[in-house]
Amino acid sequence: MKPVYFVSDIHLGAPSLSAEFEEKRKEELLRFFSRVEETGSRMIVVGDLFDFWYEYKHVVPKKFFWLYARLKEMADHGIPIDYIAGNHDFYQGEFFTKSVGLTVHQDGFSEEIAGKRFLVIHGDGLALKDTGYRILKRILRNGFVQNMIRWVHPDLGFAMAQAFSRKSREYTTSKDFGEADGMLLFAEKKLKEGYDYVVMGHNHLPKFERFGGGIYINLGDWLANFTYGVYDGNEMQLLKWEFEK
Repeated sequence: MKPVYFVSDIHLGAPSLSAEFEEKRKEELLRFFSRVEETGSRMIVVGDLFDFWYEYKHVVPKKFFWLYARLKEMADHGIPIDYIAGNHDFYQGEFFTKSVGLTVHQDGFSEEIAGKRFLVIHGDGLALKDTGYRILKRILRNGFVQNMIRWVHPDLGFAMAQAFSRKSREYTTSKDFGEADGMLLFAEKKLKEGYDYVVMGHNHLPKFERFGGGIYINLGDWLANFTYGVYDGNEMQLLKWEFEK
């Protein structure tokens, strides 16, 4: 089989990045998409493609038009693309499914691929001492709350989402979640239940850990590590994307 590609936590539009570096990341991401299209059979985005995502019924952020067009082109050329909502994906409506051709998963999914059982989730809310975020996530994903936000003008709504995105990153990087890694413990539990691979993102820390006959992979990010996963039907690899000079 042709490989399945996994990538997570690209955070396009992160305000802390220079315009020059953001343009370079755009170039490298387009190169990565071309690699997937030329050699792969499928791409799975494991959350936080954008630094924040919120869409209205008739409005989406215009600065990412190049991305929407490229993803649609890939989908039209026969590359299925799955998009898992991350903690910076505040609201995904019908845009990616109906206008771009992606399959959107709000809470991840499990699937057998070439005879191996995969569990693929973003990983947010799994930290052992992260009760506050789990409550906030339920509020933000609530249909009534999302309908209320859509009554706010998009310029204000996007500004609010960007501010929350910044606070979310500061919270994640500063909070002491305890010595135990909740994501790792969750992955170990699922592997003992019979999964062959548990794939996550979220904490921006690339990881490849074997537990018994299974493997936990954290895909890292495209802010500092530029790592991604490839499954060729026999084995899963965690690789680093090399920038073109």
